[in-house]
Amino acid sequence: MKQILLLFVLLLGGLLQQAQAQNRTVSGKITDRATSQGLPGVTVIVKGRPTIGTTSNAEGTFVLNDVPADASALVFSFVGYATQEQPITGGSLNVALATDAKQLSEVVVTALGLQANRDQLGTAQATVQGTALVSSGETSVVTGISGKTPGVLITRSSGDPGASANIQIRGAATITGNLQPLIVVDGIPISNSSIGNDGIASSNGGASSNQTDGVVQASRLNDINPDDIASMEVLKGAAAAALWGTRAANGVIVITTKKGKLGDRMHIAVRSAYSFDRINKTPALQLNYGQGAGGRYAFGSRTNWGDEISTRTGGADTQITDPTAAGYRGFVTFPDGSTQYAIANGTAANPHGGRNSQQTYDHGRDIFGTGYYHDNSVEFSGGDEKSTYFLSAGNTYTKGIVYNNSDNNRTTIRANVTRNLSDKFSSAVNLTYARTYSDRIQQGSNVSGIFLGGLRTPADYNNSQYYGDYTNAAGATTTNRQVSFRNPLGAANPGYDNPNWTINRVTNNSLVNRLVGSAELNYHPTEWLSFLNRTGVDTYNDRREAFFPRQSAANLTGALTEENITETQVNNDFIVRANHNFSENFSISAIVGNNLNERRADQVGASATNIVNVLSPPQLNNSPATARTPYNLKTVLRTAAVYGEVDVALLNQFFLTGTLRGEAASTFGTATANTFYFPSGTFAWQFTKVGALADKQGLTFGKLRVAYGQVGVQPGLYQTQTYYIPASGSLVDGYGPALDVAAYGGGYIRSTTQGNNFLKPERKQEVETGLDLRFLKDRISFSATYYNNKTTDAILAIPKPYTTGFASQYQNAATITNKGIELQLDGAIVKTQDFGFNLNANFSQNKNNVANLAGVTSVFLNGFSGNSVNSSAIQGRQLGVLYGSRFQRATDGTNALVLDAQGFAQLDPANGVVGDPNPQWRGGLGATIRYKGLSLYALVDHVHAFDVWNGTRGILNYFGTSAITGTKTTLSAADAANTKTYGGGTVASKVGQNSAYVLNADGSVTFRGTVGNYGGGPVALDEDWYSSGAGSGFTGAGEQYVEHVNTTRLREVTLSYSLNGQGFRDATKLQSIDFSLTGRNLYLWTNYSGVDPETNLTGVSNGRGLDYFNNPSTRSVLFSVRLTY
Repeated sequence: MKQILLLFVLLLGGLLQQAQAQNRTVSGKITDRATSQGLPGVTVIVKGRPTIGTTSNAEGTFVLNDVPADASALVFSFVGYATQEQPITGGSLNVALATDAKQLSEVVVTALGLQANRDQLGTAQATVQGTALVSSGETSVVTGISGKTPGVLITRSSGDPGASANIQIRGAATITGNLQPLIVVDGIPISNSSIGNDGIASSNGGASSNQTDGVVQASRLNDINPDDIASMEVLKGAAAAALWGTRAANGVIVITTKKGKLGDRMHIAVRSAYSFDRINKTPALQLNYGQGAGGRYAFGSRTNWGDEISTRTGGADTQITDPTAAGYRGFVTFPDGSTQYAIANGTAANPHGGRNSQQTYDHGRDIFGTGYYHDNSVEFSGGDEKSTYFLSAGNTYTKGIVYNNSDNNRTTIRANVTRNLSDKFSSAVNLTYARTYSDRIQQGSNVSGIFLGGLRTPADYNNSQYYGDYTNAAGATTTNRQVSFRNPLGAANPGYDNPNWTINRVTNNSLVNRLVGSAELNYHPTEWLSFLNRTGVDTYNDRREAFFPRQSAANLTGALTEENITETQVNNDFIVRANHNFSENFSISAIVGNNLNERRADQVGASATNIVNVLSPPQLNNSPATARTPYNLKTVLRTAAVYGEVDVALLNQFFLTGTLRGEAASTFGTATANTFYFPSGTFAWQFTKVGALADKQGLTFGKLRVAYGQVGVQPGLYQTQTYYIPASGSLVDGYGPALDVAAYGGGYIRSTTQGNNFLKPERKQEVETGLDLRFLKDRISFSATYYNNKTTDAILAIPKPYTTGFASQYQNAATITNKGIELQLDGAIVKTQDFGFNLNANFSQNKNNVANLAGVTSVFLNGFSGNSVNSSAIQGRQLGVLYGSRFQRATDGTNALVLDAQGFAQLDPANGVVGDPNPQWRGGLGATIRYKGLSLYALVDHVHAFDVWNGTRGILNYFGTSAITGTKTTLSAADAANTKTYGGGTVASKVGQNSAYVLNADGSVTFRGTVGNYGGGPVALDEDWYSSGAGSGFTGAGEQYVEHVNTTRLREVTLSYSLNGQGFRDATKLQSIDFSLTGRNLYLWTNYSGVDPETNLTGVSNGRGLDYFNNPSTRSVLFSVRLTY
């Protein structure tokens, strides 16, 4: 036996030596077929042995060592040139490559991060190059693709630096689940969560994430540096994304990062950019009337229905400085030494009182300035015959348009290395570190919000002095008091924070440290078989601190929250790939894989109120122990799956693909099947390869495609279980005495939501058909896609009888449908060596329908309740319609408004649908003009026919600060007698009761307001209408503040110039210097009266179309320069 073993070892060693000796070296030169110039950077690999390769040098020559003796050919590939296969006939091989325009778009990246030929795909897949993301001028990867691809709707949460954005692909497909697409970077899924003030991550919490106040948190997708991205693929349909199963119902965005090239020399690129940002649009405000009510000035009044400013005497106000005088309240001393005393209120005889100044302030703009960002990055790339490397570092600092405490500072370091360990083994390692520090500014339904307090401020009040020392009428002084229009002496509750107090005193910061890493090992035992194991980890820690000093409107005694959030995702894929060409007309490739994924979230923190020492830095122990509240939240989600894919090519024109994923997850109910399956199938036919069509000069490529796929949505965390929650306060059962939980050291009560062990994943089925055409030697391309998808078993909370002891239970009960079209047109209209003109256009339309809600009237998604507006799911309507208070209408089929005795519309006692934020269609148009090294690009996009609830406008009408409330109307004596006012009387009868109504010498009446008609004759829309009843922004019909919107945006304009000629290269030894000047969101054409229709109060939640004191968006001008060596 030993002799046999020894003989085997000797034979094996001999064979290895022989194989080593038979390896050879092949060298040669690669040139451009048209110019005969050498081509640098061409990839050269041994056919069937992708681990053995190199690249050509600056002169186009290459040397490839260790070529196996049995290797038959080399494969040469380069961007913009047709891939060429050349037989190995000896040690020297010269190749001339031909240009190929269509090659630029042929290779795409699929769901698993693997490459495929676009022309053979049976699904629609959009590609955005990394250069387009960088040139867009956006610091966020998400907003950089706005308007560039059909079927993708992106809505910003606000204009704050680093703010999250909502991404919706082919409509909404779930009610309570997450609506954001899966993000995959180099084959590894990463977190795109946006954890709001309620502590619920959008990636797991779905519709309940974020809220209507506080700050807008960042999306973790913003941690990616756009400069590191080579390309981004948007997988829109179920068939394209089916291999991701329950994570793919909302589509998949596949990001491929930059890498080095085999055999390439070191390349160095340095980029620096600087931008200026200004506020884009603000609500129109009135500057004609001052603080007060009833047409009279009132010191410290909460409303702006006071006297007419232009009729004041001018000069300094008459202040009550005498301590013995009536109305003396003390005074406030500001930091500059100036003082402010109370001012006498207006009367019927003198509506101005002691208010003399005619100075006004534009509170829509006075808290904003010029923001900016500077972006600097450097990258190194290259490789030798067996290895490649890429290393980059970047820093982007964004200073918001708010003067203070609104910025975002991101630093990234990224490295990847590949290594061919042998002719059969190769490896790759990717590592990215990101550090992001941000300050968040308050917004929304929030008494500390800068817009809420700022826009409600009367036009004649100066917010710049926001704090001082208050001395009361008795002479006692209290230091460091907030001063605002409702609290002008700093004596009491400010009501709403002075925006400058919020900007300078209220802080909300976040420090994120994130690490994303992956490692790959490839094994190619034969030309037709390979094994890949890819392991990835994405982990980040987010340390947050939110501080409200004493005297803040929301927390008069002060408040502090310290929070630490950690999310970690571990993913592993083991993939076996096989392919075989049976003949020129028949080939098969297959994939079999296994996926294991675990996501953990850990959130721990504490909050404190009753801040004791106002001079102390924010710390939790600066409050009584009884005022501190700790909390924590831990979640774990595990998924295991097996999957497979088979691709068949027939006659080089028919391409069939079938996939299947079997998946089990910890969120599935144990009473259901352990594993759920998600299949897909696609068919593509290149009909221009048939008969006479193959040689047509006009139509150079044509493909018909059809696809079917199933994907899903996992149940929410722990919805399958009934759990207990901490109890607080007193518990009562209606029979015995109350039980004080604190007296027993705390306790727990059972949740009112019953667990459901029969929960299974939601299932989305989609059919997709399409046509792809290219004309005139591929200079013009057109793509059309129709899709129809249906989500069944959608999860929602179903009410339970109270006799069960529960209020609700999550069940698979709802059905949602989406259908739509997507069109894409690209054309090289003029194409010469020195001049070019390209056009690209896209169009998309989606129709959504909540087909079944299992008897539930409506499902609240996000927003406000009561006499206001929210985003809801209503059966028979599109998902996310606006639901709220409305005017009452007749039930006789006329839909006429029901009026009160005065002719005013009345509030309907029942809420209903008042609008739809889903657009009818959207489109984009881009154009590029190129002359030699100079290029001009412009992108315009349009969103058509959608609704936005402008809650801001309703509230500003109530307070009398909106532009419409500054209107002055004059009626003849007859019209004044016939025009009725809300609550009784007429315009004529208001004279003498309200100082805003003035009787003129000719008998006419001038009043503050406008005239409307609800169908019962003219009525006065004045202070009474806007501040009470059905016209009020607080208690009135939310319907009247829903605006039907169209918007066209000049999204991007870029002028660039590149120095890269041969003479320049010889003189400078640089490859190129690129200069660009970019304008972002330069102009907005819209009929919307608010800040920007591209905004959403509730962030990345499932609620949409709500604008309530959202922080405004910006327009930007950016200059950048890039040096490449």
